Amino acid sequence: MEHIEQSILINTSIERAFHFHDDTHNLLKITPQNVKVSFETRGKPGLDQEVILRVQQFGLFTMNWHVKITEYEPPHRMTDIQISGPFQSWKQTRLFREVGAFCELTDIVEYEPPFGILGRIADALFIRRQVMNMFAFRQQATKRLLESS
Repeated sequence: MEHIEQSILINTSIERAFHFHDDTHNLLKITPQNVKVSFETRGKPGLDQEVILRVQQFGLFTMNWHVKITEYEPPHRMTDIQISGPFQSWKQTRLFREVGAFCELTDIVEYEPPFGILGRIADALFIRRQVMNMFAFRQQATKRLLESS
């Protein structure tokens, strides 16, 4: 299982940062422009919320990604797991911690690429870097949006 962990300090309250992330509308605001995301379904924010995303990358392929919130502890922790989608398995945990007047947001992603040994090779060549870049982009976009309003 692969593990990626990235943190960022945001000049906002822990509650505001948490609820920014439990509002699925904001996912569209923090997704890079080269990735097209739309919602097939989305439930009410909270424990057991299920979301089905339609994701198009590189203009080449489109996939559905079904995730479920399995931990929801406002304003400190939120975890979702993949029910079905592009990975063999996927778990994303968002941790929120007060650091003075700031909120530290930590994204922890644990995943297994698909396709066995071929997936592990693809992970070494580009998947891991792509996941890391995606979360760096999302964290910077979150910081920009929350600190500018």
